[in-house]
This record gives sequence, structure tokens and C-alpha cells, in this order.
Amino acid sequence: MREVTLAEVPDALGPVFEAGDPLAKGRTWERRHLAIMGEIVAAIAAGEYDQLRAHLCPDVTLEIAAPPSVPWVRNAAGVDEVIAAVRHNFRTLRDQRPTPLALAAQGDTVMIMARESGTWVANGQPYETMLSQQWTFRDEKLACIRSVAAFVVPEERARERPAAG
Repeated sequence: MREVTLAEVPDALGPVFEAGDPLAKGRTWERRHLAIMGEIVAAIAAGEYDQLRAHLCPDVTLEIAAPPSVPWVRNAAGVDEVIAAVRHNFRTLRDQRPTPLALAAQGDTVMIMARESGTWVANGQPYETMLSQQWTFRDEKLACIRSVAAFVVPEERARERPAAG
């Protein structure tokens, strides 16, 4: 899969889902959840948090595992807290370029693996991360999102590159 903008993620979800499963096109229940995921990401990309609100269960929860240096809200419960956390977290980043790598969906659960790069707003430094997310739906609304983000430290990336010569 290629790198996309955050706004392009909704269009990328279907092809990533279909890539690993010849029966994916017939999975209408799961495809509905992918469509809702796409609507949620589109709302976040556009800064339309009232649209996001419409897709959340009243008792929605957010859990994020990330390094302590990442300035994110990691836990939130309820629509207002989750929206505030999402708004805060996305405002810490700019120029996001996600690359959806794999997606599996069964029933009410969607699992996605992605790589992302972009820039930290606070210091203008680039970042790279590998993300794993579990999206759980109830009655066609998001009930829970769990995310694990592993960041590459720039010094480590520099050590991985072979010396020019």
C-alpha cells in the first residue's frame, strides 16, 4: 500500500481489507464498519468533531499505548472526553502520511496495522511510527478504540542507514 494523506485514508481502507481475503467483498457487516471508520477518519481530517460525535457510542472509550515522551491523552471515556482527546492528539501532529499495511475485520471488530510519518507541531521535528489499532463497534457506532504506537527515534533511524561512500 502507498503512503496517503489522512483525508485519503477512507478510500484506502477497502482495498487494504480486500487484499488479504478473496471473500472480503461479500462481508457486508464488516464492510459497513469500514465505511463508518472511513467517516470517522474523514471527520477528524476535516476537523468536523460534531460529525465525529454522531459516530460514537455514549460510553465510548479510548486507550493509547505510546512512549511517555509523546504528548497525547492516552485514556478517555465518554463522548466529550474522547472527542477532546482526539482533538488534542491530532493537533500535536501535522503533515501526517499514513500507510495502511493490513486490515482484518470480523463481526464488530476491525484491526488495522499502519505505518505513519509526519511532523510534530511543537518542535517541527519529523516522526515515524508503526501503529496497531483495534476498533470495536456496537450498533454501528464506535464503542472502543485501542491503539499502540511505536515511534522510531531519529538517532536510531540514522544508525540504521548505511554510510554513504
